[in-house]
Amino acid sequence: MTTRRRVLEVVLVSGAAALCTAALAPPVVFVVASARRGPRGERWVRTIALDHLRDGEPARVKIVADERDAWKLEKNAELGSAWLVRAGDTVRAYSVVCPHLGCSIDVAANGKGFECPCHESSFDESGKRESGPSPRDMDALATRVEGGVVEIDFRRFKLGTAERSEI
Repeated sequence: MTTRRRVLEVVLVSGAAALCTAALAPPVVFVVASARRGPRGERWVRTIALDHLRDGEPARVKIVADERDAWKLEKNAELGSAWLVRAGDTVRAYSVVCPHLGCSIDVAANGKGFECPCHESSFDESGKRESGPSPRDMDALATRVEGGVVEIDFRRFKLGTAERSEI
């Protein structure tokens, strides 16, 4: 025979279990999402077809991917941009964010290399710092070509420091 006390006990234990589960869900989702990124937190993002790049001519591409945090998933979020430079079958990628203060780096007016129009930092074709207040070279990003499409391991870096470190 079920007594009222037994029913109250079951309801109380069930409620406590549900509350504990709800409290633990966000940290578990955060840990699982971090683990899914792969070794070193890799985040390979597809950009454009290799055939659309001309040798030695920088091309700016948007970095668009699904963005997930512990609470929500944003489909096709624009995460940033990168410069792609093709040399035969290989492609180099550089962040468009200036390491000085985060301005947007553009192709130099003479077509040779890159420059930050805000604070006059300049970089050569390989992203090496030539002049200006930028504390380091342009931030290179890992690339690979999969199925004829250039993929970038997209990352963000701290600004204003000589040593390159991820955010």
